[in-house]
Amino acid sequence: MALVVYTFFMIYMAVLSRGVAKQSRIKMDLLQCYLQPSGISHRDIFVNIVGFIPVGFLVGILSRRHRVLKAFLAGLVLSLAIEGSQLVWKRGVFDVDDIFNNAMGAVIGGVIAVVVSYRITRMSVD
Repeated sequence: MALVVYTFFMIYMAVLSRGVAKQSRIKMDLLQCYLQPSGISHRDIFVNIVGFIPVGFLVGILSRRHRVLKAFLAGLVLSLAIEGSQLVWKRGVFDVDDIFNNAMGAVIGGVIAVVVSYRITRMSVD
């Protein structure tokens, strides 16, 4: 349930809360935010990564096997849905860097889930 609520929250914040533009905007230069960073891109990188850590963590906790892979795929699918919605509804910018950063945030969340699960298992054995 928490994953569903968080997903709707992310879609609302990234798509529905934004105004409609006259035309769709697209940024297709992968890793441009790292190659030519600015103050804005640093903030965007941070927000995109941190915003998807909970997605990866929740998917990782709910999974029994391949937690990080499933977290990555969930982050990728959700990010593609958000970026695709921004493109279609002309709200925000379709940016491949956002997709990359969101997926990396989900991977971090998946890794945290693996560590937490391992620690919980070790505590119950001891």
